[in-house]
Amino acid sequence: MSVITEAASVLLARAPGSAEAFLIARAPNLRFMGGFHAFPGGKVHGGDRDLARDGLSVQQVSAVRELFEETGALLARRADGSFPPASPELVAFRRGLLADEVAFGAALADLGLRLRPDDLAFAGSLVTPSFAPVRFDTAFYVGTLPPGQDVEIWPGELTSGAWLSADEALRLWEQGGHLLSPPTVALLEAVRGRPLADLPDRLRPLLAHLETGALHPIWFSPAVRMIPLDCEGLPPSTHTNAYLVGTGPAYLLDPGPDDPEEQRRLFDALDAHLADGKALDAILLTHHHPDHVGAVSVTARRYRLPVLAHPRAARDLAGKAQVDREIHDGDHLDLGASPRGHGRWHLEAIHTPGHAPGHLVFYEPSYQLLFAGDMVSTLSSVVIAPPEGDLIDYLASLRRLQGYPARLLLPAHGPVSARPAFVLDQALAHRAKREEQLLELLAPGPRTVSEIALVIYRGLPANLMPWAELQVLAGLQKLQREGRAAPARESWAMT
Repeated sequence: MSVITEAASVLLARAPGSAEAFLIARAPNLRFMGGFHAFPGGKVHGGDRDLARDGLSVQQVSAVRELFEETGALLARRADGSFPPASPELVAFRRGLLADEVAFGAALADLGLRLRPDDLAFAGSLVTPSFAPVRFDTAFYVGTLPPGQDVEIWPGELTSGAWLSADEALRLWEQGGHLLSPPTVALLEAVRGRPLADLPDRLRPLLAHLETGALHPIWFSPAVRMIPLDCEGLPPSTHTNAYLVGTGPAYLLDPGPDDPEEQRRLFDALDAHLADGKALDAILLTHHHPDHVGAVSVTARRYRLPVLAHPRAARDLAGKAQVDREIHDGDHLDLGASPRGHGRWHLEAIHTPGHAPGHLVFYEPSYQLLFAGDMVSTLSSVVIAPPEGDLIDYLASLRRLQGYPARLLLPAHGPVSARPAFVLDQALAHRAKREEQLLELLAPGPRTVSEIALVIYRGLPANLMPWAELQVLAGLQKLQREGRAAPARESWAMT
């Protein structure tokens, strides 16, 4: 089970009663949420606990510190109750804090400043769903920019910042102007058309709904909801990401769980979707593997939906699930009226064999979304398991995907990435490294698949070694077809 880290974030209002909040843009190269816009905030630090007294929670302390580090706005008061104005002393304080040269509490004391709990209104907490390898219990607060202070983004982990109302920020997102983290979307939707001070009341219904065990509303792009569902797959994966895509027609992509309780959570989300008057027209499959199709038949019956898949996937699903319509490479699936407010949008089917013969990836060109299925994972490498797995086909499919100008990569396993090109490059680099290891191990003489797997996958749990051996076999078969290796009795040798 992944560790949950305490964190805090601040919706900073431009003035009392304002609807404008300060949003920051995270640098594209950051591993966590790189390229996304969000509210200032971060993890709880050890020193924050020393200041958690007199009614202040540790997350409130973290919220004030992170806000100051990222924007320069300091919610601390002098002895007379006033806020300090912008000054060279505050700039030096901020620089020292970011360089780890000063402690937050000690510097506050030196400047004669104290934190007050009533300067931040608690709006609620959100815990990252369990599908994510990095999870946070984030407390969200509402504060107001102190008079005489301003905000300034210093280059580094952040690239820019802007004052935006919820309506303005969501409109930019809907137009494809910038990326918003899913919690940011949820908070902005809650306070849309209202001053930020209303957030605690406006957020309460969503928090109460989540306490029932409901699925989080995870929106990485307009009219694209990610639905991570607990499915039995290969470690480290514990979930398969289903996606609800479109404005009408709309498609449910890869409903994977076979567990009735997890299916119920999916149905609750779909029922609420339909109750809002939204469309649900078909089930769309990337391929036939069990952790992608466990809920296909029951969902199709419950909502009277046709199932769409590649012809080879339809053949592999015969007797397990009915495919009503076949999809071929290059087919376009209409998604209805574009969330941009003009024109229509669509999915393009891309046949990408290698992991599975009938594997499809779907590309949405308007927002540049790549629904990658099992072509890549943001958790680990993808298993290529002969006889249906073919490494040469897989590498060719990866290179083909490099030709699509994607802005977001939405995998079946792991978090969404705003660095699709990097993820694809890394997948290809990983396979190249594995091939080098194979050739190095074969150079002294013949070796069995098991011997090679024990070296390359040293330390892997015994229950996963059969999958490791299949990976090795896939690599050897590639070398054989290229004339660089050949089976020799029960071993393999270089030619």
